[in-house]
Amino acid sequence: MRVLVTGGSGLVGRYIVDVLSKSFEVEVLDLKPPHRRDIPFLNVDVLDFRRLVPSMKGFNAVVHLAGIPHPLNDPPEQIFRVNAMGTFNVLEACALNRIKQFVFMSSESTLGFAFSTRRMWPEYLPVDERHPLRPQDPYGLSKVCGEEMCASYTRRIGMHTTCLRAPWIWVPEPKEKETYRKLVADYGSWSKNLWAFIHVQDVAQAVELALKQKYRELHRANFISSDENWTN
Repeated sequence: MRVLVTGGSGLVGRYIVDVLSKSFEVEVLDLKPPHRRDIPFLNVDVLDFRRLVPSMKGFNAVVHLAGIPHPLNDPPEQIFRVNAMGTFNVLEACALNRIKQFVFMSSESTLGFAFSTRRMWPEYLPVDERHPLRPQDPYGLSKVCGEEMCASYTRRIGMHTTCLRAPWIWVPEPKEKETYRKLVADYGSWSKNLWAFIHVQDVAQAVELALKQKYRELHRANFISSDENWTN
């Protein structure tokens, strides 16, 4: 099976590419080359629809990671445009190329807690997929819109769409590990997302399972998370 990973050159994407390449024919679509020379590379912007459509011809599935990963460093209009319009373009290109399997990297930011400006509380615990989605920020809003787009393309052409709502994805790079140690030492200051995290290898496994499993529902949205939080 040929799998296209958009954003596969990113910090999280490289781990997902490594895992998927053991089972599938993987190619990366990104603005920068992947970390491995043996992975075919398509230098295409997801906002460039005219180039995107022919570039995606011949694939069986798409894993969509490309986008701005949080709302802290970019203008809100840019975050929403890149994430929402980019997702629409990739889904529409899938439809035009008759690609029927799509895995979307969504976020627990769809809940609205992590980047809220007005204080929010969960309606109940533990949080599950029935909990209302109430984002206040452009990033969380773009992910909610992405999930709705996935559901729309499932209704339109029967596309199999899986939305994986990951919390903060932790990677084993030394610089990042220093950040995590500071978080654990000062966990009282980081309650907004309920201290949720997930290791990048678990994210990669979830993506692989989403491609391999044959679910009864054509559209799914699921939280993926470590079975513990960072308060120990």
